[in-house]
Amino acid sequence: MESTSSRGSSSHNSIHSSAQHLPPHAEEEVSGDDEYNYYHGRRYHKTSSLYMLPNDSEEVDRLHTQHYIFKAALEKNIHVPIPPNGRVMEFGCGPATWTMDMATEMSTINFVGVDISAVYPTAIFPRNCNFYNEDFLKGVSQPNGTFDVVFQRNVTCGLTFENWQQVMKEAFRILKPGGYYECVESDITIQNAGPQTNLVFEHLRLSMATRSVDPSIVRSLDRLMVAAGFTDVHVKEYCVPVGDWGGKVGQLWQMNMFAILETVRPHLAKAASCSESVVQDVVQAMHKETKEYRSHQVVYAVYGRKPMSPAQ
Repeated sequence: MESTSSRGSSSHNSIHSSAQHLPPHAEEEVSGDDEYNYYHGRRYHKTSSLYMLPNDSEEVDRLHTQHYIFKAALEKNIHVPIPPNGRVMEFGCGPATWTMDMATEMSTINFVGVDISAVYPTAIFPRNCNFYNEDFLKGVSQPNGTFDVVFQRNVTCGLTFENWQQVMKEAFRILKPGGYYECVESDITIQNAGPQTNLVFEHLRLSMATRSVDPSIVRSLDRLMVAAGFTDVHVKEYCVPVGDWGGKVGQLWQMNMFAILETVRPHLAKAASCSESVVQDVVQAMHKETKEYRSHQVVYAVYGRKPMSPAQ
């Protein structure tokens, strides 16, 4: 459902305050090899990225499913027009579900995906796709002014304020004059949230803050885009239900949200200085709250154009 919404309030309590009798969370030692780290049974790529989620097959499956949940919730894959025989770049393509879905639907368009972690397909994919193992924050191996659209989605948890400035500068560089840049990001704040839900997401924000990541930046992407030189900047807000009360989309959105929370449970426990079992109990309490409080999450689609000429 596309609309505007008010901001939800955040609890001032903490998970730790309800479990002070428990010993502090003891972080499991990270093991790994030359290419990957392994933490709490999950695989992480050894990169400079601040992105906190793993890159194993379980996460790839979640990202595939998440793409179609976004497509259903927003009722589209993209908001900006793509010219015939155009070129589209996806920053942070992950397993490239969006890229391949778009390439299948638009066979005359050339799609390029880049990601710091090479989890995209290497053998079977549409012929109008190409993928590169590159860090878009350090610059991609594409010439200036060669793309009609740059698209990215769900990278907030891995970008600092300075990173956002870098990525927008890089998008501006590779776009043709008049080309579009689109960002689709979820606000991690849950609207109409119950007290346990507020606790969990408060500690998620604390964990992100230790890496200088501020998820509230998603509410200011339009201003950042204007500062980067883009014009005709627009914002669309989608209020996506969380839980059974929101029908199939609400059920799927909640399923995806809890899958993410399960993955970051060790980080939440560390931020709250408590055991993972306490975090798990609080997260379980959220299931009831999302229905009782009719919770929802806001997704921002922000897009703008590179000016046709310096005078514009």
